[in-house]
This record gives sequence, C-alpha cells and structure tokens, in this order.
Amino acid sequence: MSAAPLDADDKIVENELGQFWLRPGERLLLGCPPIPGYVGAHIGDQIRVPHEPIGAMPHLTLDRPRWPLPAEATVCGPDVDSDWVDDPTLGYWVSAPHQDTIAVRLGDHFAHSGGEARIALSDQRVAVVYPTKLFHPDNPKPPTVFTTHAEVPTGHLTGLDAPFAGHSLPTPRVIRLRFADNSTLHLRTPHAANLVTRAHHRSGR
Repeated sequence: MSAAPLDADDKIVENELGQFWLRPGERLLLGCPPIPGYVGAHIGDQIRVPHEPIGAMPHLTLDRPRWPLPAEATVCGPDVDSDWVDDPTLGYWVSAPHQDTIAVRLGDHFAHSGGEARIALSDQRVAVVYPTKLFHPDNPKPPTVFTTHAEVPTGHLTGLDAPFAGHSLPTPRVIRLRFADNSTLHLRTPHAANLVTRAHHRSGR
C-alpha cells in the first residue's frame, strides 16, 4: 500500500505521473513538482552558475524566467558543491567529471525548461518530464499530457539519498541522485528526506 501524500502538491504529482506517465506494469518511486530555480553545475574544473544547456534542446515557447541571478559568492565559495543550496535562486546542482554524463544531460533540460519540467524516477527509468503543451502552444488539446526527455534506465542510478547541504540553519536536506558515470544531480525540494525514504520503500530496499 502506498504511503499517504506528503502534502497537496505531492498528491497532485503522484496522481499525474501515475495516470499520464507510467507505463503498464511500471512503478513510480519518486516524483517532484517543477522546481522554480536555476541550475548550477561543476563540470570538470568549470563552475557554471547559472548553467546553460550544452547539448541540443527541443524547441519550446517560453517566457524567460524573471528570477534574480545567483549571487557571485555562490561561485567563489570554498565548497561550491555544498554551498549552492544557500543561494535560494538555485534549484538544482550538477557535479560531473565531464559534460557527456547523465547528470549534465538532465541538468541541461531543467535549465532549458525554465522551471516547467520535473524529475521522475520509476523502477524502470529516470527522466525529465515536460508538460507536452509547452511543445504545442497552439493546440489546446495536445496528444499527451507529458513528454519525456533524457531518459535512462534505472540501472544507471547507483545512489539515491537526501544529505544535509549548505550552512543555513536549520540545515536543509536535498535529493541526490548518483549515476554510474560518476555524475551527480542534486535537487532542492520540500520533503526531500521523506521522498527518498518512500522511494526506497517502494523499491523494496
């Protein structure tokens, strides 16, 4: 039996992904609502704040987000891979040895989507999930509710946890996805620890 929703947003996410994204026989482990914030990245020896997509991206019709830019101190701190969470303009952080990695491809899409896409993890795949209407702005009834990009089999995921990050008090927890290519994606989202605990319970761990 599934645990009760963590809040109203969690209930909506669970229902939408369950109804419109999961394939027959597939089990949802973790889904988050869209996160309004920039992507930051530490790729090799390069810090990218805010991160702009490196790979080719699908065409979208979007207004540019009117978010304040990240603080300069975010780039210059001694431990940027943890300190990023202290900057409220950042919703995601990518750490990767080079750009041809899973976390970078996921981060590219979150940067491209302007806070409209979301992460979804099932027992079969990890993916970025866009509202299909973003690709069909003139169609009031697009053919599907969601469109998936940067999808990889769940077997590429080597770790899922919710570490404490940053120096704010109280110290927040973030969702961390670690991949077999040594890249990592962090997400700032409410209930990070509870979402990860529920995902492990659903996966049988």
